[in-house]
Amino acid sequence: MDDKLLLRLRVEDLLFKEADLLDSWRLDEWLALYTDDAYYHIPPSDVDGDTADPDTSLFYIVDDRIRMQERVIRLGKVGAHSEWPRSKVRHLVSNTLVERDGDVIRARSSFVVWRSKDITSDAFVGHYRHEIVERDGNLMIAGKTCVLDMEALRPHARISIIL
Repeated sequence: MDDKLLLRLRVEDLLFKEADLLDSWRLDEWLALYTDDAYYHIPPSDVDGDTADPDTSLFYIVDDRIRMQERVIRLGKVGAHSEWPRSKVRHLVSNTLVERDGDVIRARSSFVVWRSKDITSDAFVGHYRHEIVERDGNLMIAGKTCVLDMEALRPHARISIIL
C-alpha cells in the first residue's frame, strides 16, 4: 500500500477515535491521546483562525496540557452546570488531508459538532488542524486547533463541550 495513503488512514483512525471518545464522554481516554506538551486552541471567529496567534488575539480557548486535564476534571463533576446533565454530542470528521513535516504530521479536516441540550441543538462547523507525532509506534496528538467557520456564536451557543 502507498505510504501516503497508509499514513492518512492511520491519522483518520486517530481522529475518528478521538471523535468517538468525545461523543461517549470518555474524556480521560480522550486526554490519553495527547502528548504531555499538547495544546488545544479555539481561535475567535472574527479573525483568520489559521493565522491567529493567542498572544495577539483573544481566543475562546487556549489550553495547554495542564488546562486540558483541568477541563476534563471539571466536566466530570456535577458542579459543571453547563454540562450537567451532559449534552448529547456528535462529532463528524471528514475531508482529511495529511502531510508529513519532519517528525510532525500535520492534518487538516472538516468538522461538524452537534450539541443538543435542554431542547436546543447547536452546530459548530469548521476545520481542525492537528499536529500529530509518533511515539513508540503509536500516533499521538501534540496539538489541536479548532477553527470555527461561523461568523459568531449564537446567544445560547456556548463552547462548554470539547470540540
